[in-house]
Amino acid sequence: MGSVRVTALRYSSWSEWKLGLINNVLYVIILSAALDLVGADIPKGVVLLADVVPSFFVKLVAPYFISNVAYGVRVVAFVALSAGGMLIISLSPAGQDNFSLITKLIGVALASISSGGGELSFLALTHFYGQQSLAAWSSGTGGAGLLGAWLYVLATSTFGISSSATLLGCSLFPVLMLMSYFVLLPSPQETKGQGYQAIDDADHDNEDDRDERAEPLRSSIRDATGANRQETRSLSENLSNAKALIIP
Repeated sequence: MGSVRVTALRYSSWSEWKLGLINNVLYVIILSAALDLVGADIPKGVVLLADVVPSFFVKLVAPYFISNVAYGVRVVAFVALSAGGMLIISLSPAGQDNFSLITKLIGVALASISSGGGELSFLALTHFYGQQSLAAWSSGTGGAGLLGAWLYVLATSTFGISSSATLLGCSLFPVLMLMSYFVLLPSPQETKGQGYQAIDDADHDNEDDRDERAEPLRSSIRDATGANRQETRSLSENLSNAKALIIP
């Protein structure tokens, strides 16, 4: 049984590494292709905003409801969003007109939504597989920065593949996410992963005793906080008075 558990832990770490890598690599590839996507006349920050803002809002809002969605459903949705976004980007018209630009930015936004949702979901998934899987996930996200930029430069500069063809090929990467989750990743039971457990009444009593013992410390902290606030107010007053010396 011990060898089975060790093997399952290795598979879970390998799976989390791949999930972290694939989830972030498209983000890096899109940024590497920013110049080719929008041309030289449009600020590259437009691509950066389309690649960052949707992901940010997903991370801001999704934690309040995404726990009601099964992990398998999430993974399928993330794969569909990221692959669809890359297909939209790669198959958009080659011109630099407004329609082409908006279409590409929509594809970038879809991939960004997938990346943001995948990051908070797969990071939470490491809870069931221990610290080793968390380290593997972090390593995969870090490796995505190097691998994504290297792949794009290698394909476009070394082998002379067009930007659209390179992005079209990258749309196949999310399929590896499906394989990593549904095929390679073992069940939490195989690694003896445990979820959160309820706290019994004895633990509550112990917490009450600790609260009583900690009350003097809290009082001293409150006193120190009050003193710090007075010092902050005096500092603000001094800065306000010194303002007249700098600004007439």
